[in-house]
Amino acid sequence: MNSRQRQILDLLNSHDLLSTRDLLRPLKITRARLNQLIVPLMKKGLVKREGRARATIYKITDKRSFEQITRKNWELRNRIRELEKTLEDRRVIEQAKEILIAQFDILPTEAYRKLQEQSMDRGRSMREIADGILLAYEF
Repeated sequence: MNSRQRQILDLLNSHDLLSTRDLLRPLKITRARLNQLIVPLMKKGLVKREGRARATIYKITDKRSFEQITRKNWELRNRIRELEKTLEDRRVIEQAKEILIAQFDILPTEAYRKLQEQSMDRGRSMREIADGILLAYEF
């Protein structure tokens, strides 16, 4: 769901029903663009269309489903942020591991174990230890 579709849902959520014209004004889009945006929402069962041509009105099918989708989107965005952070941590740890492998001519498993040991001994995350190794390696 894109930002324009969220705007449509927000408008419909704040009113019982809206005509096509009522949606076009605040969104500043054409009728064709509105149709492109609203058809997927109708297919998902979020928006209901009544009437035809200029007498068309739109309304939210069930306000609970809109709130559930909003909540689910928020949860998914948070999960994406967590996964991106984890991925970045793994990338930094792998770089530090490569430095240890090259510096001490050890196996990858040994390098990883050394990072783990330092992490446990110092009470810091492996990312912090890896950051320290990368910082020291730059100098």
